[in-house]
Amino acid sequence: MKHVLIALSICAPFFSNFSFSQDRAYVKSMIDSLCAPRYHGRGYVENGDSKAAEFIKRQIEELGIDQPVEFQPFELGVNTFDGAMELTVNGVTLAPGADYIIDPKSAGKKGEYEAIRFKPKWANNAEKLFSMVADGKFTGKVVVFDIAEENTDYATLIGDVYKNPLKAEAYIILTDKKLTWSVSRSVVSVPIFRVTKSDATKKIKIVKLAVDQFFKSKYNAVNVMATLPGTSDTIYSTMVFTAHLDHLGRMGADTYIAGANDNASGSAMLLDLYKYYLENRPEQEVIFIWFAGEEAGLVGSKYFVENSLIELSDIQFLMNLDLMGDAAQGITAVNGKVFDEHFAKLSSLNMELGLLEVVKPRGPAANSDHHPFYEMGVPCFFVYTMGDYKHYHDINDVPANLPLTKYDEVFELMVEFMRAGI
Repeated sequence: MKHVLIALSICAPFFSNFSFSQDRAYVKSMIDSLCAPRYHGRGYVENGDSKAAEFIKRQIEELGIDQPVEFQPFELGVNTFDGAMELTVNGVTLAPGADYIIDPKSAGKKGEYEAIRFKPKWANNAEKLFSMVADGKFTGKVVVFDIAEENTDYATLIGDVYKNPLKAEAYIILTDKKLTWSVSRSVVSVPIFRVTKSDATKKIKIVKLAVDQFFKSKYNAVNVMATLPGTSDTIYSTMVFTAHLDHLGRMGADTYIAGANDNASGSAMLLDLYKYYLENRPEQEVIFIWFAGEEAGLVGSKYFVENSLIELSDIQFLMNLDLMGDAAQGITAVNGKVFDEHFAKLSSLNMELGLLEVVKPRGPAANSDHHPFYEMGVPCFFVYTMGDYKHYHDINDVPANLPLTKYDEVFELMVEFMRAGI
């Protein structure tokens, strides 16, 4: 297709023609809904991500559509924990998400086992350690590591627990670091727990565990795309906004990771942007895409690029929005150091309008759904906010904690940047 780039002059009267009175109640309600228990953390248990996709589709249709909302299904393999999730040490039951997380690669297991604490000195004597393993020193037991004791060899051994080098029944890795969960597309032979150090974990003697795990080799996920045609018949370039709709899902039947900031916030902003452009039609086409499978390794966006529903060469610019919950300290634009002219425009607009404290450039990174497009030569940014909000991949990333600081300012900057064009 023919490519037309819009070049608009930037001046004060241009900005004064537009008003940005965002409906924060709408955005908050969208975040609340996407984080509700009925969507199970928008993960891979109870089809939470697909149910969230259906919700997004309904919202678009309620706002109004010119063209049908498109679903793009794909498959992936993913490890899930959809039933029992119990860990008891010395008779004290620990709380999933708060006291421990299970490694996403973990296998399921049920039983009660004697615990043995691994001594760092054993890691420095390979011959002795091999003999201990051969003699069954760790067989039938839960091995406990304390990462505060680690040296180089010890750290290497902990990193190798996926291979179950000690032939143990399970592993507990004690930590004083933040518990940050994730998703895995593979599974190992034993359960592995990362447990916050506490009085209950000082001398672990007996461990009781119950973990229901199921590897779904052909899990069905879906990308969502909505299109608003432009008002001009002679402009063929397209603006694209993207966000990922999925999150981590359930860690057992009673615990799920809501993902308010990551990325209910970005998904809600896309709905807000759709609502805005529906009422303020630009000359060029605007496309909105919500990807699934981002937390599993950008699976949905990679699939989209390989099986694109749009002409990638027609994309004037793609703006990927992830972690939109707190811009008190500004925003970062991944690829800002690559597309320097675009970044200069973004930065100058921010200063002209007096919106955010900082607009920070960053180099390329495969850390969100912009990256598969970047690899295909599509000009794009991944924008995320910077603030005091630190809840990430944990049970505290919930709507009640999300401040949405400077949300209106980020929204305005995204619209004005796309309006200005390059």
